[in-house]
Amino acid sequence: MTLLFFILGLAGLIVGAEFFLRAVDRFGLKWGVSPMVMGLTVVAFATGAPELAISLKAAMNDSADLVLGNIIGSNIANILLILGITGFITPLQIKLRIVRIDVPIVIAMSIVLYLLALDGVLSLTDGIVLLLGLLTYSVFTFLQVRKNKVDISELYGHEEVELATGTLFYVKNIGFLLAGLALIALGANWMVSSAVTIAQLLGMSELVVGLTIVSIGTSLPEVATSMTAARKGNADIAVANVLGSNIYNIMLTLGLTIVVAPGVLEVSRNALMLDMPFMIAVAVGCIPIFLTGFDLDRKDASLFLFYYAAYLIYLILEATGSEYLGWIEKGFFFGILPFTFFYIFSRLIREVLTGLHSEERS
Repeated sequence: MTLLFFILGLAGLIVGAEFFLRAVDRFGLKWGVSPMVMGLTVVAFATGAPELAISLKAAMNDSADLVLGNIIGSNIANILLILGITGFITPLQIKLRIVRIDVPIVIAMSIVLYLLALDGVLSLTDGIVLLLGLLTYSVFTFLQVRKNKVDISELYGHEEVELATGTLFYVKNIGFLLAGLALIALGANWMVSSAVTIAQLLGMSELVVGLTIVSIGTSLPEVATSMTAARKGNADIAVANVLGSNIYNIMLTLGLTIVVAPGVLEVSRNALMLDMPFMIAVAVGCIPIFLTGFDLDRKDASLFLFYYAAYLIYLILEATGSEYLGWIEKGFFFGILPFTFFYIFSRLIREVLTGLHSEERS
């Protein structure tokens, strides 16, 4: 029965993503809003709904580790897993705005969260700070939308689309939007419930469950949405969905959870020593990779997936007290880390040489 719910949940996510993106496309065309802005706002907010629901429920049940594990794990999975899978299937083009504005905002909010958590707790004041950050970001995005509102139907990569007019347009597309959201939320709930049941049988801690099973489950709407968007040629939505979701996870999901739930959320030592720094490192690593060619090709995507697999293996070995944990740590510091620096440096050098060669030819 657990496996059946897992499969049904996956099907719900896929169908829900199709419905939801159909409505988002139409609203973007109707209002003259770019796919990237839609991905950073409406799509990111909607696909982050499972994280919000689960975090609120976990906080009410005094499961602080599950709350933090869900949010930190989702942010890591959004970049390494979702962009990894999507970029491996369809290489993604990265817009300049992503590198100049959105990635730095993700990095900044990740650092802010880490600084707020250094005292070992996240209090009501910390929650208010995060919500104020969300308000500032929302105002900034709204001003950007007003400034850049143009006729951008050609950016959506569709053939000529005839939009319904008047009330019919809103009834039809709000219907698709709500149906998609319902399927995404229901599918994520079934998958997470099934996965948590399995994890509990294996005796894993709440933090590890949140960082692995729950975070992957609640990231599945982003997986489905980003893959569907990329397959339809909307790379802007695929990338912006991931970054926007990370922003909303920290500022909205965690901020609202802290404010609504009674008491404070305690931050475990493992989260401070490993998981939060890794979340920040993953976000920082996006800048040099995105800058080289302004794309995410299959080699980059493979590196993302490799890092995510290594992170999960480390968490599992740590949770089980494996004797091989020390070897994994040495392999990271003396093997994976130097290789990563070499890979990024070689890509930057290749990009510079390509630019010089193009200038010589012109």
